[in-house]
Amino acid sequence: MPREVRDRDYFYLWSFSAWSVWAALGLVFVWETLAAIIDPERSRIAGDSSVLPRRRSWLIATPVLAIALIPLLANWKSASRAGQTDTADFAADLLNSVEPYGVLVTSGDNDTFPLWYAQEVEGIRKDVVVACLSLLNTDWYTRQLLRRPIYEYDSLRGPALYRGRVWKKPSGPPLRLTMQEADAVPPAIALSSSQTFRKEGTDLVVNIPPRQFGDFAGLERADILVLYMIRDGFPDRPFFFSRTTGSYAEELGFSPYTVTTGLARKLLPSRPRPGAAIVAVQGEGLFDLESTRSLWENSFRAPRSMARRDLWVDRPSAGIPYLYIRTGLVLQVALMHLGKRDEAARIRAQVDSIAKATQLEDVIATTSR
Repeated sequence: MPREVRDRDYFYLWSFSAWSVWAALGLVFVWETLAAIIDPERSRIAGDSSVLPRRRSWLIATPVLAIALIPLLANWKSASRAGQTDTADFAADLLNSVEPYGVLVTSGDNDTFPLWYAQEVEGIRKDVVVACLSLLNTDWYTRQLLRRPIYEYDSLRGPALYRGRVWKKPSGPPLRLTMQEADAVPPAIALSSSQTFRKEGTDLVVNIPPRQFGDFAGLERADILVLYMIRDGFPDRPFFFSRTTGSYAEELGFSPYTVTTGLARKLLPSRPRPGAAIVAVQGEGLFDLESTRSLWENSFRAPRSMARRDLWVDRPSAGIPYLYIRTGLVLQVALMHLGKRDEAARIRAQVDSIAKATQLEDVIATTSR
């Protein structure tokens, strides 16, 4: 239905539950019928000619209940998550694509909940502030960002890419707002034309066009708070857009100031230019080859764990393995141009394995072009 975010089987939980009750009743009926056939006993009640199973016939017919194991066995392979670490690995990879003490803008549940698990359960990159666009439209989540502690960056557990540098720990939250000011941010503001956003102390100047939400044109609360975070903390606090947010950076006008780094897009204080380490990629914009290469080769976990999969069940989240496929293909092409054919071939083999494991072989040819 148009009102639903996407197709999800848990929408039908109650109908599944009702069906399971009827299935159980049907199985008991089959059990009883079979027991009555094996060893029948006539009813002793006057005028009742029904046939009833004896107690021992119930026991003899018990194996028919094994029918209930068919769904369990038939669905075991697709339902079991044993040994599947790719979701947690993706979370670590995305967090490690962000520089220490950075802010990472995410989209919704698929690219946010795994990050919280990685941070709060496994203690991975707790220094990164995850700013979820879906939740920034609520007041309680904004208050959480304001109250969130500033965690120390652990360089020994972080990627090799960020070692050998001094990273300044922020002194406050990513928003310089009081609780009252944060609560006062409106749900949306209407815009009739593009508005200029300028970050003082940098060359960052963008024209922000009104975003279209049905018949409404303007900015949502989440957009306003993203602009506030850039205004208040950037560039002292690194700022990244997760690539899972799609064209969000373009929609706000920041695309000319971003460079793809790993699974995220880094915001820069001035327009980047292609060079030895940064290459222009059609459909991707500017791509930080050296940083992404270092992350892929030395830090990323998911390319290996995804390649071990033989079935990707959740099609709505297929965009996550697609990110790795696209990233790996760009790396492969760039390394071929640099004459590093062995490394390029190794990465391409990983990409092919991910595509096969996640049933995305059909996009390889399109993406390769």
